[in-house]
Amino acid sequence: MNCYKCGKPMSDDAKFCMTCGAPAAVQPPAEPVRTFIPYMPARMEGGNIIIPTGRRYRIHCPDCGRVSDDLKRDESAGYPCPVCKKAYAYMGQVLIYRMGTPYPLHVARQIHIMIDGCEYGEIKNQDSVRVMLGPGTHLVSCDGYGLRNPMQYKIEVTPEFNTYAFKFSIIYTGPFTYPGRGTTNEFKPCAPEEIPNI
Repeated sequence: MNCYKCGKPMSDDAKFCMTCGAPAAVQPPAEPVRTFIPYMPARMEGGNIIIPTGRRYRIHCPDCGRVSDDLKRDESAGYPCPVCKKAYAYMGQVLIYRMGTPYPLHVARQIHIMIDGCEYGEIKNQDSVRVMLGPGTHLVSCDGYGLRNPMQYKIEVTPEFNTYAFKFSIIYTGPFTYPGRGTTNEFKPCAPEEIPNI
């Protein structure tokens, strides 16, 4: 390893740098490596959407009513509920990406996905979510602590328009004294190719 202060080589068991005397215990931790998975388009089969194997999705089970997160394990049109194990096919999907922010208060802020009045769980900083939807009209929004009058979008899932994508960002605009002050929240449509890790 190298000394964090002067950059000279040090042995792994050294307690101090022999050149500048800096303690080895103060070495800054390594930055976590973020993996980036580009968006891969889904395909249609018999009016149903099939996402690539190994990609995550969320569904609202019509039987047990649970919102669950699971992994696509095969190339079939079915998306099984991890709780009741019943599988259903879906015609469309909505992709939501929460853009990153460096401010700790905003990183910890809980942003909830709401579709047709049902909460589909939260989305973390620099995270993406795929929600499977049936045909028809749906109301999509992001809501959370400190958000007033969240932006809502009405989408129409049909065989021709089966994929919708949105970005959510928190923009810091100045000093603040409580969550929501000094920030602007933006929830807007984007191209599916702009959504990573989904």
